Amino acid sequence: MWVKKTICMVLVCALTIGLIVIPASATEEKAISLENYTDLVMPFATESFNLSIPSKSKARADSSFPLAAGETVTIKASYSPFSASVDFGLIAPDGKYYCFNVTDGSVNRTIQVNESGEYTLQIRNNSSTEIEVSGFVNY
Repeated sequence: MWVKKTICMVLVCALTIGLIVIPASATEEKAISLENYTDLVMPFATESFNLSIPSKSKARADSSFPLAAGETVTIKASYSPFSASVDFGLIAPDGKYYCFNVTDGSVNRTIQVNESGEYTLQIRNNSSTEIEVSGFVNY
């Protein structure tokens, strides 16, 4: 019995001494280097619209958005009455209106721009009645 207690006591002492002398070490942290590529990365955005356009009139967005040559703009919208003839498009930095005509009440089209600059959404109602238009522009 005395031998068993002695062995247990020696093992407890050895374990205690072993835990005390184990060196503590911390893991090394590496810094992450972030580089800003604002000239290469353009944020994408979605703008919504909901408006009435009188007959033979046009509506232009309050603000423009920057695009680089080769980028695209997607216009998804619906309008009523469905039989109306409506032009959806963009006013380019040179002032020209690049558009496509829709006559079935809905549009889901993408325009690719050829020139860098500020572009503005414009919708033109070619019909003889007022139209209600709602949708989104993704750029």
